[in-house]
Amino acid sequence: MTPSFSFITANFVARQNDYKITGWMMGDNAVNAWFAPLETYQARFEAMLLEVKALGFSSMDLWAAHLHFRWATLQHVEIAKSLLAKHGFAVRSYAAWVPGDPSDLHAACRVCAALDIPYISGHIELVAKERIVAVAILREHGVAYAIENHQEKSIAEIRARLGEGDEDVVGVALDTGWCATRKWDALAGVKELYSRIFCVHLKDVKAPRPEKTGLEFTDMGHETCRLGDGVVPVRAVLQELRERGFRGPISIEHEPEEFNPSNDIREGRELAEQWWAAIEIKEIAPPLRVVVVGCGNIATGYGEAMLKRREIKILGASDIDQSRAWAWAQKHGGCAYASLDEVLADPQVEAVVNLTIQQAHVEVVTRCLNAGKHVHSEKPLASTYAEARGLVALAGAKGLRLSCAPVTWLGEAQQTAWKLIRDGRIGTPRVAYATVDWSRIEQWHPNPAPFYAVGPVADVGVYPIALLTAWFGPVARVIAGGGVIMSDRTTKDGKPFKLTTEDWTVAVLEFAGGLRARLTSNFYVGDPAENRAALEIHGDTGSISTAWFSASSPVRLGKFGEKYRRVPPVRPAAGFGEWYCDWSAGVYELWRALRNHQPHPTGAAHAAHVVEVIASVHQSIREGKAVGIQSTFPAPQPLAWAKS
Repeated sequence: MTPSFSFITANFVARQNDYKITGWMMGDNAVNAWFAPLETYQARFEAMLLEVKALGFSSMDLWAAHLHFRWATLQHVEIAKSLLAKHGFAVRSYAAWVPGDPSDLHAACRVCAALDIPYISGHIELVAKERIVAVAILREHGVAYAIENHQEKSIAEIRARLGEGDEDVVGVALDTGWCATRKWDALAGVKELYSRIFCVHLKDVKAPRPEKTGLEFTDMGHETCRLGDGVVPVRAVLQELRERGFRGPISIEHEPEEFNPSNDIREGRELAEQWWAAIEIKEIAPPLRVVVVGCGNIATGYGEAMLKRREIKILGASDIDQSRAWAWAQKHGGCAYASLDEVLADPQVEAVVNLTIQQAHVEVVTRCLNAGKHVHSEKPLASTYAEARGLVALAGAKGLRLSCAPVTWLGEAQQTAWKLIRDGRIGTPRVAYATVDWSRIEQWHPNPAPFYAVGPVADVGVYPIALLTAWFGPVARVIAGGGVIMSDRTTKDGKPFKLTTEDWTVAVLEFAGGLRARLTSNFYVGDPAENRAALEIHGDTGSISTAWFSASSPVRLGKFGEKYRRVPPVRPAAGFGEWYCDWSAGVYELWRALRNHQPHPTGAAHAAHVVEVIASVHQSIREGKAVGIQSTFPAPQPLAWAKS
């Protein structure tokens, strides 16, 4: 997967001094003074975000001088949070020097918690002074400390600072530039410290000048430059990170004392992306050769995600509108097939990724299976349980794989939450709450009618249903209520239409294993409502809070009677944001299962059970009574990286 390189805002250390500073604190003090006044904070912070965005970044490492824990009020934090969301930024770490008083560390952690920042990267004095106290504070707030190497003259010195026993919250922010300045090899640092690396600050520096300049960092041999123009083996570092599958933040850092680094940073990002893409990875099993059928709204997300997977080879696309297939193939690869028949006649095609509208799923999947193709289908598998069961039987008879979305439960946040449950961190789970506030989709989707026809349970309630049944097994009984609460709707192009299927539902799912879940699903509530994809699991000794959609959602754990605290994911997600999903995950797992002769996690029998649950919700609403469910399925396993 290609990382999203981030911009560390300390790159602007000299900005407020017109790029003429003789020492770090000169710039640090000026930036703090510029950003601290509340009356000007919104305009100044937004201007910085727009500048970073113009350089091609969508994530950043926020330097404390731009939102310092000592002067930031609740209003400052709310302004920053709002603007970051407005411009689509994720903050990967909080770059800060935190003094040795516990109150300072609490304050820095509160900023991180408010902005969903997982790491403080830099220096926390309290860790050296009172490590047990500092670690307790970090764990209380669910924030980890990534030690940035500055003074250390060897790998052994940074390893000694890391210590043992608190690996969950103490790791490394490897600064490749300071490695060179302190005369040790950044590549060796990656290799030897990899298991403790939380973040990488990708920085290049020039060879030391023979003469003194009067500039603090330059005279220390720390003259930063564009990536590739200095002495740091940047490409080799990236190769090692990619070969090892590094998924943490990689920020591009360049902090000159005498000039604006913006152009260098933009070019450095472009080079880093090119170098990463050009890295040759050791040979793996042959990729899965796929064709996308149905090039509607969701196909873009699938295409972009599959392109990042070397395990997937896109042969092309097909759509009833040939122009859409051509446009999709132009962007994502392969050719535009003239018809589904042409796709199925191509012997190169191993699997079809079915992204057609729900009403076409049964026909398309049936034709693909009869033609000998494996299938990964968007959700739900079918409109009725009888149809879904028929597809399961057909796939079994043909000896083919039938995989089905949703795949969000394969995400890092969701797999982390599931591991906490399996590890007994909340005791016996007995209650779950899932919220699906999917807004009024006619405001953003060009063709909302098919989604309103099936209703919010089948379109989006299916996500938490699939997740909960994967974790807790089959549902035994459903009782539900709902109705049409806003019948008259208008499409984006002004055409009126009327709803006949419920646009608001609430259901109680009673699981065979004893769990009780409340699920609300609607096509009505949207922003400014918060936690629109909320998921909570409550057990005898504690609770878990996260989201059922985004793989990068924070995961919070709390003991009964206490407060939630953030816990680190089993591994970082490849993307970020409230609505981040790796749409390729199901296709990738299909490849992995086929090549290793193992079951795939998104099995058809599970998908068929989910269809029966959805149908039972609507039946319960119509009949006004509880509905029993008969189907079951083999329990899927946690993903390999989330088991240990």
